[in-house]
Amino acid sequence: MFLKKIFVILSLCLALPMVGQAQSAHWAVSPSYQSITRFSDNLFKVKTSASTGICDENEKWVVSLAMDSITNLTNGFALAMTKKKDLYKIEYIIRENGTRETVKEDVYAGDYPYFVEDRCVVMNKKGKYGYLDPSGKLAVPCTYTAVLPFHNGVAHVSKAKGGFSGLLDKLKSGSRKSGTLYEVGKDGKIVKGSKDGTYLEIDKTGKVLRSVETVQGKIDTKNINQPYKSTPDPSYTRFTENKLYGYKKGGSVALPAQFEEGERVSDGYAIVMVDHLFGVVKFNTASVGCKVSETGGKMKAEATIPSVWENKAASIIRVVNDASRKTYEMQGTDTQRTLVADVSNEKGKKVYELACEKLILWRSYTKSTKSEDVGDAGKASAGGGITVSAPSTVSANAKNICAVNIHVVNRGNTTRTISLSLSTGQSSSIKLAAGKSGNVTVNVPVTKDTKCKITASGGGATSSCSTTLKAKFVL
Repeated sequence: MFLKKIFVILSLCLALPMVGQAQSAHWAVSPSYQSITRFSDNLFKVKTSASTGICDENEKWVVSLAMDSITNLTNGFALAMTKKKDLYKIEYIIRENGTRETVKEDVYAGDYPYFVEDRCVVMNKKGKYGYLDPSGKLAVPCTYTAVLPFHNGVAHVSKAKGGFSGLLDKLKSGSRKSGTLYEVGKDGKIVKGSKDGTYLEIDKTGKVLRSVETVQGKIDTKNINQPYKSTPDPSYTRFTENKLYGYKKGGSVALPAQFEEGERVSDGYAIVMVDHLFGVVKFNTASVGCKVSETGGKMKAEATIPSVWENKAASIIRVVNDASRKTYEMQGTDTQRTLVADVSNEKGKKVYELACEKLILWRSYTKSTKSEDVGDAGKASAGGGITVSAPSTVSANAKNICAVNIHVVNRGNTTRTISLSLSTGQSSSIKLAAGKSGNVTVNVPVTKDTKCKITASGGGATSSCSTTLKAKFVL
């Protein structure tokens, strides 16, 4: 939502109309869940207290909200599972694009619940191991007592009663080739073939190629079951106001501060928290317009709602002196909404918000007797506001010091000295001419991952943002 200039004139007896037009946003996934993470570009893994599923940007279910566990993508595939006593039965194999295969075999997650070279280790109820292919069929029957993932087209397996060495305490990779794991016994030595049978090397069809005495298999732990990483959109930044998150595009407000948590915008989406529940907002190019006026104890409002909100309830929220908060439902079901309501006639600061389904799309403040630009999170003074931003995360160097690069914009019409304060205790300042921007780097020592709030103030205006400082070594 791209919030343009809103001019507000307030006198003791008359409040002229406040007119605003902004970029629109809507719920891609309703704020109804205990957890939401990215599964892929436009798919989201959603959790309640009891189950998990995968939905798209229209909240249509790719995997119903009936699973007990869904792994992250590994090598292009994920597993959706239900819990049966102490085992996890594999129900579906899910691809990155959301298509899926039903697993008709009665198989369960084994020691390596992910695909490597189009094969996934599984086991049956008897504890015997085999391999599943991406179509959901058993490529290698569950006949082995121990197996390792495939590597270079082959896998090492065992039918021996004791599996790999009987009782193994650990896997060890030392002076051997990096990334290659060897089975070792309590003495730390690489396990050789046992008296009750040597180990076998098989191909992807289960054909035995040869007997082997040294068991090994390369496991790339960096790419296994890792959360999906999307690329943040640099045109959007987060800001905080009254300990709530909002979003700006460029230097203007896209969504007013209202979220208890808010992730970076990526591909037009952001995962946010409202009333302790998570949802996903989708930013779009449609616009929403709103006009509110008050006189003689009557409040009138007119709004143009984008088509995505047709047949959805729209409300005007009126807040007086940061205390009294009342919601008024607007009339109409199409894109044009109106409101006429009796209101109390208090003096002081008033805030008006346009909201649809728990999402505040527009906010206007009346505080000054002069026209004021409230495009910067509604906190600008009559001389214009301040924008402050920083990277969402900053990683420490080898000395455990984070170099935080802070970007500051003076949106006022005079030169200002802008003070910067960090919640970690550091401070700095920058002098900027009207309409100019600049950068300040502040070094912050850290001993653990730390959330840091950055506040900029000057000329009667304030702005804030936050970043997470990542320690290189946790002390």
